[in-house]
Amino acid sequence: MVHTLAEPTARGPVSRVARLRAQAPLVPRPTGASGFEPYVRRDPSAVRVTLSTGAAGPIGGDHYELEVVVGAGSTLVLREVSATLVLPGPHGDTSRTLVRVRVEEGATFVWVPEPLIVAHRCSHEHDVRIDLSADSRLFVREELVLGRHGEPPGDLRAQLRVRREGAPLMAQSLQLGPGADGYAGAAVLGPHRGVGTAVVVEPDGHGIGAASTQDATATMPLDRTALQVSALGEDALQLRRRMDAALAGCGPAWGSPTADRWSAVPR
Repeated sequence: MVHTLAEPTARGPVSRVARLRAQAPLVPRPTGASGFEPYVRRDPSAVRVTLSTGAAGPIGGDHYELEVVVGAGSTLVLREVSATLVLPGPHGDTSRTLVRVRVEEGATFVWVPEPLIVAHRCSHEHDVRIDLSADSRLFVREELVLGRHGEPPGDLRAQLRVRREGAPLMAQSLQLGPGADGYAGAAVLGPHRGVGTAVVVEPDGHGIGAASTQDATATMPLDRTALQVSALGEDALQLRRRMDAALAGCGPAWGSPTADRWSAVPR
């Protein structure tokens, strides 16, 4: 669990970690600024936490859960130290990851995980649920990659749901891999092996523009305060570059024209 709070100081509110509790293999640790940070821009009043894993996986049969609470008025930047490689287990069981996030009044949550890679013969369910208050600010970016280099993919069922004041703002469900009929057809992935999604929620609507498409990328306003960016890539590198370009086109608050600055991991 990661829980942040905002403390008043003479220089204004400063975020701090109120609770950081974990059980292996998930290991969250407070860290400093690293890579490009949407919105926050190395703001010293923000809290930064980085997730690592103390063991390989998820492996078939594993169930991971992560709960994040961004307290009222606080700012949290959550990253990972490396990509997550989902592996098959010895008995063919499905692995599961559930992430629950609550962003309270006036809080900002920036989440930039490293890619989720679905190895051959694995079966994985990835479920992310984010609840926002009316004036919460959000940036989340996820990259899903089917298989390692030169490897057939496993099966992935991924859900990303964002609610604001209890009402649905964005809901996406993907079923990919050999167990999903038609996933490699032109209506879904075609020749691509990677799919990326970013969701931006800006309460004052600044920078939310018109829909656009280019280079297997789509930028779609959800309403006047929220934006979704989706992209496809033939591999992880092409996917990242397309996501970088799309977000850079949305404005400097959200994107960096220098691709290698996005990741907390040196490229």
